[in-house]
Amino acid sequence: MALSGKLTKKLVENLQAGRHGDGNGLYLVVDPSGARRWIVRVVVKGQRNRKGGPLRTDFGLGSADLVTLPQARERALEYRRMARRGLNPRYNGKREAPTFEEVAQQVHIDRLPT
Repeated sequence: MALSGKLTKKLVENLQAGRHGDGNGLYLVVDPSGARRWIVRVVVKGQRNRKGGPLRTDFGLGSADLVTLPQARERALEYRRMARRGLNPRYNGKREAPTFEEVAQQVHIDRLPT
């Protein structure tokens, strides 16, 4: 049974398996094993899925053991703001990692004097 409305710390700790809504697209997913994780569902403004409908995507916010309810709400708000501006949090939230070659060259340059 999914609840609608705001969750509380006590509910987060005691809810049974299922997908439980906090409002504004934030959900606590409780697995049958008891594992708990936060997800947020957003619609990215101006982007369409393959069928031409609005691009609706779920994003994981982390384990409920590590991410508190207020932190999950804050992250969900940040993702919704990005989506409202037309930015897909999946692609715009990540920093590009340097390649091994780039790191190796930088290490070589840094160690050249020694």
